[in-house]
Amino acid sequence: MNVELRYLHAFRAVCEGGSLRAAAASLHRTEQAVSYQLRKLEEALGMPLFDRGGGPLVPNAAGERLLVFCRDMGRDWARVHEALRDADAPETPLRIAAVSGFGRYDLLPLFREGPLADVPIRMSFPTAEEVVRQVESGASDLGFVHLMLPHGSLRLVAVGMEEAALIASARQPAPLLQAAALAQADYVTYDESDYVFATWFTQVLGEKPAHLRSVAHFEELEEVLDWVAAGRGLSIVPRASAREAEARGEVIAAAFEGKPCLNTIYAVVDPARTHPALERTLRVVKERLGASAGS
Repeated sequence: MNVELRYLHAFRAVCEGGSLRAAAASLHRTEQAVSYQLRKLEEALGMPLFDRGGGPLVPNAAGERLLVFCRDMGRDWARVHEALRDADAPETPLRIAAVSGFGRYDLLPLFREGPLADVPIRMSFPTAEEVVRQVESGASDLGFVHLMLPHGSLRLVAVGMEEAALIASARQPAPLLQAAALAQADYVTYDESDYVFATWFTQVLGEKPAHLRSVAHFEELEEVLDWVAAGRGLSIVPRASAREAEARGEVIAAAFEGKPCLNTIYAVVDPARTHPALERTLRVVKERLGASAGS
């Protein structure tokens, strides 16, 4: 049985229009073409589909059943078309705002060549306060910060730990790891370094000096690492950001036996918003950072 879709389309148009003329007008065909398609359909099925009495073309019992089928098929085609259109449309990127050290050196590699490489993203690296503001306003779907901030209706979920390290130039003698000596050193600082410095001094040495001398201040950690490598001062940075410079022999990370400086990283989530890749991203980050979930 050879029933072409255009025959069914013509049949439905005749049923809904009530005449060959109305169907021809809606299909932009001649009446002769529509009549031919109806005849070929009836030949293929081996039965008449209309009660032909000289008036409007009214489907008979077989025609009524076929009309139901055609309408169901039309709805199915509409669903198929919508599914194909959605499949062809680019997936909405996961918008992420993350503090620079963690975002660039721990998080971004997961999307670049790691287990989240198939997830389209749009990532920015603002300050921690701006991360919270972006998630709160809906400008970002997910945020990551390195300190607990006021968050209102947002959820802050502990996803892991980040290590901070005191770094120095590998070309100069290692710094004297004593509070008094470090209080007199020159430092290269960066946005949000106040919190990182305070956390490191408090955890490792018990207290932060009242004043530290900053010889240069930058927005990004790349410039901080360059200045430290050139011997222009010390700095305290997320350990992940210094790994490549350490591997190249440009900087060294001061080691304090049994006293790593660890800081909690929090994901910032708005419970009222969601994204298909959000929960998966949180799960992968927790697994990679070896953290237990908490909020």
